[in-house]
Amino acid sequence: MKALAPAIALFAVVACAPLPATTPPEAQRIHSIAANDAPAIDACWRDVLKSPPHQALRARMGDHADSPTDAMKSSRLKATPEEAAQLARLQKDYLTPCRRMALASAAKVDPRIVAILNDSYAKADANTARLVAREISWGEFVSENQAIVTQRRSELLATGEGMQREQQPPPQQR
Repeated sequence: MKALAPAIALFAVVACAPLPATTPPEAQRIHSIAANDAPAIDACWRDVLKSPPHQALRARMGDHADSPTDAMKSSRLKATPEEAAQLARLQKDYLTPCRRMALASAAKVDPRIVAILNDSYAKADANTARLVAREISWGEFVSENQAIVTQRRSELLATGEGMQREQQPPPQQR
């Protein structure tokens, strides 16, 4: 659910450290993107958490995909038709617009970030489809979402670190 956290983590790795006086132009560009885009994206995700469908499902999946409770993870309950409808509404009306904003921002930074986010969103959507189809329980759903978020963060951080290395001058120029 909280897809922005990994994107912000990436911006933190690549762009949000204090800028030294000799900051490379690429780091300045990424800083600017983060400063301009993050507030609107954060506001969108806050709206997701306040949305009626999220509030209706909150006891099943919590507020953040990276931190379900043990009780949530051990749930063997399957999604009811009403919960499936709430999930569909949540995704269509709230998650999709935030994802679009995050992808648009990522596209300004680097296509590798877009690829990571697209892959992660596709996995999350497939996980949701399995829950809605009653193939998995709520516990399996939240556990898989947690794994998806963890993988996404790892990939984004590795990409951010790679981007930092790319900005470093060759050893003979340091």
